[in-house]
Amino acid sequence: MAMAERTVKERPEHKPAEPIVEILQVAPDMIIVGGRRYQLVLDHKQAFDKDKFAERYMDILDKYDYIVGDWGYEQLRLRGFYQNDNPRASKDQLISTLEDYLYEYCNFGCAYFVLERLDAPIAKPHRRSRGAHHRTSRKPYTEKTSHQPTIDGGKAETVAKNKPRKRHFTIRTRESNEE
Repeated sequence: MAMAERTVKERPEHKPAEPIVEILQVAPDMIIVGGRRYQLVLDHKQAFDKDKFAERYMDILDKYDYIVGDWGYEQLRLRGFYQNDNPRASKDQLISTLEDYLYEYCNFGCAYFVLERLDAPIAKPHRRSRGAHHRTSRKPYTEKTSHQPTIDGGKAETVAKNKPRKRHFTIRTRESNEE
């Protein structure tokens, strides 16, 4: 029997992604990301790599007070955290929950780093959400009174507009047949 030859598809060589913003390391603990200053406050197991950070950085991280990078399976993962006094942040987005994040979502004993933003965040224009606009434009709940006499006596009923009328029923008990 002749064995069929297999062809192996060759993968294109992986090129590093172009950085979105310019990242400069001006001191061992000072990084400038797109004109904003960050201080390297924690570098566990020398985890900070400027080139890998530049490849993985996304502009969504601009709004956070802290950027945490952790290594797992030779991949850098970035996540943003807010200061503890931020009233709009959920509890799991506060920097005080960093230890919980490392225990729950990162590999045990992984290398990680924490960058703290020293400049004010970039203020983006606040857009009104669509849901809030719709809530204010709804008509208020109204009731109407029906002036038609009812079957049992002639009292008027109050019926809600735009709501289906509920059916009323009674539960009857069976009477036992005694002979």
